[in-house]
Amino acid sequence: MTTPGAEEAREKLLVNLTPELRRDLRIRAAEHGLNMQDAATSAISLWLETPNVPEVETRGAKSWGVYLPAGGPARFTQECEARGITKVQGMAQAITLWLDAHPSPSERRVSQPVKRILVGNQKGGVGKTFVASGLAQAMAEAGLRVLLVDYDPQGHLTSRLQIPGLPDGVDSLLKHMLGEADKHLARSLVALPHERFGGRLHVLPASKDAFLMDAKLALLQVGRDTCLARALGPLEGSYDVIVLDGPPNLGLAIDLAINYVQRRPGELIDHSGILMPVWSDRSSFDAYEMLNEQIMTHCRMTGAVVDQLGFVVNAYDSRKGVVTRSFYDGWNELTTPGVLATLKDAIEGREASDYQVPLLEHAPESQQAEVMRALAKELAA
Repeated sequence: MTTPGAEEAREKLLVNLTPELRRDLRIRAAEHGLNMQDAATSAISLWLETPNVPEVETRGAKSWGVYLPAGGPARFTQECEARGITKVQGMAQAITLWLDAHPSPSERRVSQPVKRILVGNQKGGVGKTFVASGLAQAMAEAGLRVLLVDYDPQGHLTSRLQIPGLPDGVDSLLKHMLGEADKHLARSLVALPHERFGGRLHVLPASKDAFLMDAKLALLQVGRDTCLARALGPLEGSYDVIVLDGPPNLGLAIDLAINYVQRRPGELIDHSGILMPVWSDRSSFDAYEMLNEQIMTHCRMTGAVVDQLGFVVNAYDSRKGVVTRSFYDGWNELTTPGVLATLKDAIEGREASDYQVPLLEHAPESQQAEVMRALAKELAA
């Protein structure tokens, strides 16, 4: 989510919401050309006008926040008290009522640019590559045309998908960013051959010169901020989604990726943005604070608006003790952005990486694969 400016006269409402209702609201809002904030406002208005709303199941509800017009949170709270129900129940009723009143339209009302998702976190080892790859696989499996960009010079994504590297005689992404490329960037792409992806999942492999990206781009005097957008721009018309597997640092390369996923004119809130894999530990909180500061600094300096899509808590195991569970609760309480998915510490993911086979091909029925599909469904809206 993105915090609105003070001039918008909105106030934040904190309430628990089930992941299913949150996901359905995001998807249905996008189908009607709305953002979640406006859809939630409309839902509460409809609920306030509707007496005797049936009770809704709220088991599994987690902390969630939304900005309403000034006075909205207070009025909602007062009405819940008057009806003798909790805010959790009131919000569940409001969203269910709105979903029933706004079925999926036969056609999208608002044309949107290609969806751009940066999977980023400056902390290494939290599962950026695993999440980026799994998300791209699930989106392609669902029928979307997906470009997966290995934007990490270490090239873990490229190797884990058994891609030897850039095809011979083609130019790297860095050369395209520097304006030194001779051939179209499409010639650098590799299609994953697995039948379940239907030829819809293409990968831009890593190149060794990516280790020099910060140093070389620092010398670029004109158009540096938009060089990644210019390099990928010729490919955007061929895809529904572009997913970037970000590097584990806060250098110039990640700054350019942040700029690339900024909200474009007419683009809905949370259509594009940054998805952040984390662990349930202190170091992940510290890493997020640094990443968040870089995002905020970038926005202040450039005027960009960058949406943080949410967290994916990776390798979570509640049996690791009270500290691990408390940090997990901390991520859920950090409602802006919220936790979109939790990946348990499971062997299937490690095997897929070790065997260099896509997760959805190696273990299509695993819990991790199902989480990736649910995450893809929510973010594809």
